[in-house]
Amino acid sequence: MSLKTHCDAGCQKAFTLDHFQQEKLNDGIEKTFYCCPHCGQQYVAFYADEEIRKLQARIRRVQKRFADPADKHEDAARKEAELQALIKEKMDALRARVEGGGGGE
Repeated sequence: MSLKTHCDAGCQKAFTLDHFQQEKLNDGIEKTFYCCPHCGQQYVAFYADEEIRKLQARIRRVQKRFADPADKHEDAARKEAELQALIKEKMDALRARVEGGGGGE
């Protein structure tokens, strides 16, 4: 994976993001992030706890269904959208809890 981005909260320089880093926090929470190679500004992509990781595993299983031409892709697409919405809701709540000081780090 290679993504061109820039450090909008720090030095304003452009850079290519090649990988994300992970850090284990308290209560089984993992922080996925990247840092600007020029100034070290950290950008959090998302936080995940055990429940979110299980939902991510479920969505990967659903996405594999698209490779099967005999599968009902409409059902898989509906399930994928439901899981994406649920994961986003859970990630947003976890971010608010961790960054809002309600536990985590």
